[in-house]
Amino acid sequence: MGRLMTSSLAAGAVLIAITALAPGGCTVRKVVDDDEDVVGAGSGGETGTGGEGGTSLPTYPIPEPVGPWNLCPGTTEVSAEATVVPAHEAADHFWLGWEDGENFRTVDATATFPDAGSWRRIFLEVDVACPEDGRCDWWDRGATISLVDGPGQGGGDNNENDDDDDEVIIELTRHMTPYRRGMCFVADVTDLAPRLRGEKTIRSFIDTWVGPGHSNGSGWRVTTRFIMHPGRPDPAVVPRRVIPLWNPNAEDRLVPAGDPAQPVADALPPREIAIPADTTRASLLLHVTGHGQGNLGNCAEFCDMTHRITIGGTPVEFIPWRDDCADNPIDDQLGTWRFDRAGWCPGAYVAPTRIDVSDHVQPGETVSFTYDILDEAGDPYVNTCRPNAGDANNQCAGCTNFGPNNCDYNNNGHTAPYHRIGVQLLTY
Repeated sequence: MGRLMTSSLAAGAVLIAITALAPGGCTVRKVVDDDEDVVGAGSGGETGTGGEGGTSLPTYPIPEPVGPWNLCPGTTEVSAEATVVPAHEAADHFWLGWEDGENFRTVDATATFPDAGSWRRIFLEVDVACPEDGRCDWWDRGATISLVDGPGQGGGDNNENDDDDDEVIIELTRHMTPYRRGMCFVADVTDLAPRLRGEKTIRSFIDTWVGPGHSNGSGWRVTTRFIMHPGRPDPAVVPRRVIPLWNPNAEDRLVPAGDPAQPVADALPPREIAIPADTTRASLLLHVTGHGQGNLGNCAEFCDMTHRITIGGTPVEFIPWRDDCADNPIDDQLGTWRFDRAGWCPGAYVAPTRIDVSDHVQPGETVSFTYDILDEAGDPYVNTCRPNAGDANNQCAGCTNFGPNNCDYNNNGHTAPYHRIGVQLLTY
């Protein structure tokens, strides 16, 4: 989740409304016939047309889970009108080392989406269970489900921002595992409908460092599937195009915070994006979470830094923060799951943030996008409690973690601050 800036807005910054992505999800099933004559989101056609035979809504109500946790609804009647696209089936995630057969932090699966069809809503159900021996990883781990699009596919939108010869990895949804137990959630991925057609690779990643035989658990077991509800796409919800801006988290690349030797622009380089000429509206879809502790301000997990995206010279700002962790219905965890955090809670779906940027892009023009992370004063955050930042005795200023030689990261109470970030530009 994100929240509005309440203070320290930079001069000229645009204060924008932020809403969490609508919750979704149930279990449904159908296969679209190859000769079904409908087009729409997910089929490469114009969003909102529905095509011949397309209906404005399915003939059944689309069940919605209770937000903001988006837990799976349990046993649900299956509608014969809907389509289920399976991906991962009880895929074990663990780490025993870097050799072949030992590293299963990342697991790919193939999903075959209908080539044609008109979709009112698309949900992604993610079941994160304990492995066969019942020994879940002890710790709360960052995790994500991503789409590997290409090569040669280009996202299906014929947009010049895509290189059909390059592999494009787009973060679909993010979650944080609970301490020592499983979870199941449903994410609304209707925004990504233009990319979800044909045969695709779906990537599941969990930042686990345990495996079978480890004293802290054996890892996780993941099942994923997409639930596609037919009907004419809502033009207010389904974009014509999904243009990836930054997706380092989808490749397990972190965005360091607070070290002048590692500026944000190195991890999130500026982008020049050609805005399609038929664009009538545009928005940003963001998954942003902060991690690391014991630093200046206890960043980046327990501090509320400002994130700024500058679009053609106009900054928009938001603060990723989650202040309801203690209300998590998965309340039989161990560990510090009740503490509020920078955009996430242990054992919870990470609700994305959407920002309307229609006023900051012009159809047919090329627009620059840059990303910055700021402190309370509106300046780039500098962590004064980091290696090589201390005095002759290796003592640093402003540390939340107190102790001898506290400039050094210790993989415990003092860990490097960083962010996991995924940003897509949606055009309508």
